[in-house]
Amino acid sequence: MKPTRESGQVKELVDLIVTRYQQIESTVPLLSRELTDTERKALKVVARAERITIGALGAALDAPPSTTTWVVNNLVSRGIFKRARDTGDRRKTWLALDEKGRALAGLMERIPDRIAADLLYKLDEGQREQFVALVGVALTRIEEAGSFR
Repeated sequence: MKPTRESGQVKELVDLIVTRYQQIESTVPLLSRELTDTERKALKVVARAERITIGALGAALDAPPSTTTWVVNNLVSRGIFKRARDTGDRRKTWLALDEKGRALAGLMERIPDRIAADLLYKLDEGQREQFVALVGVALTRIEEAGSFR
């Protein structure tokens, strides 16, 4: 698809949102000091799933098994993840957030809220309503299509 003026403006907005997310994430001392980029991604995946196998986490991270095992072992040893064997299949190991992991995930969950507030604050009431309505339409169409394609 050939870029248009509109797609350029949307790209600029997306770039600003991504940059703002990274700025906020890097300035939250607990997140930037506690977790590497890969560990933050793993935390997001496990928090979203609530319970996930190590293999599924590796697939979500697009990481080889050795890297996934190394990341999981580090996060388990630091009390961020907890590991449990499947009672029906001893070959399967489940991951979930431990107490510290839930606290860190809570910090990460608030970042999009801050960005949304930043965006909406700059618009008047009518503009906010239009913007939110258009975002709703876009989300519905993306969901109906099953992806961005």
